[in-house]
Amino acid sequence: MQRKTWNRIIPAIAGLTATAVGVLPADAHEGHHEQMALPEAVRHLVSQPDHQMMFAALVVLAVAGGWVWRRRAAK
Repeated sequence: MQRKTWNRIIPAIAGLTATAVGVLPADAHEGHHEQMALPEAVRHLVSQPDHQMMFAALVVLAVAGGWVWRRRAAK
């Protein structure tokens, strides 16, 4: 695949991923983050599906952003 095609596909995939995650309904769960002790809050954040999806979206956007930044810096 040509570079111009990849330069269009990667940001499009990142944008679609961010949009899909943003419009998904929140998975309601018990617990207020600010009232939890640190170990309990960490366990809560890594065990709840909505937090896991947001973290995955953050990783995807960070990787896509880093890829675009490195490509532009190389030119």
